[in-house]
Amino acid sequence: MVSATRLDGDYPFHGKNTPLDQFEGVKIHLYRLGTEERELDALKSSACADQGSPSLLDTIILSQWENNSREGQLAYDVTACKLKVIEGERDFVIQMNDKWNSFSLNEYGKFSHPFGCSKLSSTKICGELLLCIEEGEKNEPEVVPLTTPPNDGVMLIANAYPVEYGHIFLVPNPTNRLSPFWDKKMFGLITKIAAEVNSAAFRVFFDGTSIVPNHTDFQACYFANPLPVESASTVPCNYPEYQNVTDMKTRSGVCVYETVDYPLKALVFSSNNANALVNVVSEACLTLRENNTAHSLMISNSGSNVFLFPQVKNLATGCYLSAWECCGYFVYHAKVDFDRASEAEISSRMASFSPEDGAFEDLKNLCCAIADDLDTCACAE
Repeated sequence: MVSATRLDGDYPFHGKNTPLDQFEGVKIHLYRLGTEERELDALKSSACADQGSPSLLDTIILSQWENNSREGQLAYDVTACKLKVIEGERDFVIQMNDKWNSFSLNEYGKFSHPFGCSKLSSTKICGELLLCIEEGEKNEPEVVPLTTPPNDGVMLIANAYPVEYGHIFLVPNPTNRLSPFWDKKMFGLITKIAAEVNSAAFRVFFDGTSIVPNHTDFQACYFANPLPVESASTVPCNYPEYQNVTDMKTRSGVCVYETVDYPLKALVFSSNNANALVNVVSEACLTLRENNTAHSLMISNSGSNVFLFPQVKNLATGCYLSAWECCGYFVYHAKVDFDRASEAEISSRMASFSPEDGAFEDLKNLCCAIADDLDTCACAE
């Protein structure tokens, strides 16, 4: 085993000016996405000074999260937790963290109901809510003081028990939710946020592993290196003549891949067309929901890749894998388990959640059909 690397834990914004310093005395801000660079539905940040510079939204999220950490809002310093890479075919990443609480989202129950302007003065709310984001109408993104949470936006909340650096919840304001389970419009906004952050380290996760969920909340973290599933081999399903994402740049549609030689069956959707990607993934997830099939998602590569992991319940534990576990990243509470972790043990555990070949083949065919139909419609227009 070797030590894994993670993002700089020295808080790069400590003692430095941030984009929010101009709003003296303002605790919570609203970020409105810009409309520039969205021609042809392209997934591209409109707030990056140059290709090598952090985007405005990326800078704000990290500066707010680090402020939250310095103010003692987090239960521990996740950058001090020990990481190891289990060398082998898949290079799973494991973390030793005896303080991590996997049920910490329950503490944010008050965010599952709409709250008005008056509650924004609450010290407790201000200590947890980092930022709100909504669609904007101007070419450039803008940051303004927040008075009322946007009905069609998301609230970014620091996770007090982070799995990794910059761990946040992205919680839709329930006022205008179309469904208690899934809202295609909200998923589109989350994908645009990933594109706007425009960081290779930023991953967004969603767990649809509860048959009767009472929230549609996403989570996001920053990972310094590609997660194991991102390094897994893939083969194209719907366009076999295209062997990689680069070949797809000439198409307007979504390419569907499946992972090979990975212990958990997974599909990968790839496209630079935001609307097409959101439509295909949303239709697939809605079908899984209707069939009572648990699943998890990861959005990566600045919003242009979405990993879908259908799951079956583990008979021994009665539970499911989290989205980051599906991706090959595991947190251990006990040092003895951390020290004994092996590729064989993790692979066996992941495989126990994987659906049968027939069920996965049906899902793959469905996703390919959805992508092909959308591509045919786009070509006809």
